[in-house]
Amino acid sequence: ANAALTALDPDTGDILVMLGSPDYFDAAIDGAVNVCLMPRQPGSAIKPLTYAAAFAAGYTPATMVLDVPTTFTTKEGNPYVPINYDLASHGPVLLREALGSSLNVVAVKVLERIGVRELISLGHELGITTLQDTSHYGLALTLGGGEVRLLELTAAYATLASGGLRVEPRAILRVETVSGQVLWTQQPVEKQRVLDQRVAYLVTDILADDSARIPAFGEGSPLALSRPAAAKTGTTTDWRDNWTVGYTPQLVAGVWVGNADNSPMVSVSGIHGAAPMWHQFMEEALKGEPVRTFTRPPGLVSAEICADSGMLPGPHCPHRRREWFIAGSEPRETCTMHRLVPVDRR
Repeated sequence: ANAALTALDPDTGDILVMLGSPDYFDAAIDGAVNVCLMPRQPGSAIKPLTYAAAFAAGYTPATMVLDVPTTFTTKEGNPYVPINYDLASHGPVLLREALGSSLNVVAVKVLERIGVRELISLGHELGITTLQDTSHYGLALTLGGGEVRLLELTAAYATLASGGLRVEPRAILRVETVSGQVLWTQQPVEKQRVLDQRVAYLVTDILADDSARIPAFGEGSPLALSRPAAAKTGTTTDWRDNWTVGYTPQLVAGVWVGNADNSPMVSVSGIHGAAPMWHQFMEEALKGEPVRTFTRPPGLVSAEICADSGMLPGPHCPHRRREWFIAGSEPRETCTMHRLVPVDRR
């Protein structure tokens, strides 16, 4: 198998690591090919962009969507029936769990509501250059149906880490002659806001929520570090590509694993292939660095919700919890999912 890893400083965009393959001189894995720059299908690693676009459009982490078998119609008029990774349906789920546990059906439903153009437009603003002709893409785009570069997707995650300020990867800081004469110096670039910082925080908060991942990945998966960190895996349906991209406030890294000849791997998913590499790299690279938490921006409010419906809890709601909302988007209606029903015991 082959692998690639790239790491960025989300504050500056400096490329700290670019490992295009394990061995440049290994022809058996096409080692001279820099996979960090090669377009590959990202699987579910693209989903955080879908949810960022949804939150910007007014959806919330507490929006409830039914995860049930659903048939969509493609532009060609063909039926499209996405299935979840675990081949199961989970009924009513809130978007926090849907993203944390990477539920495919819900992601497709969300993209259908916000529109493929919105996802592609946001991708462009975050620095992804490979998704160009919108007519080529359908709802499968949110499951990784379009190719992206590891470097660019990592930079898109770095934008989330920086609170919605676009991060431009920088490979060269200075050019000088052998005698030390400076010919060119990288000038500071003012960061451009491409995403509401509250939206960026909501996505980060979900990707850093280990409890939201439990249904799919269990507790204490390789996505959890010894410090606050946000991460997402991706696996293509044919096992050809698997990814893990994630970040702390001071470091973002993306890992790709696959076969150099593009042959499918055998049941190797992002959580089993790329995630352990990402975990080990992040722990080692951050050793001795101060533990930083993600800064919650102003304009967010916390509200108690029914954990099943996402609405204000009623007197009969059995499960409640608190959720973050962009001010003004918190639920106003009381839950109607749970109510007392008279039963004739006879």
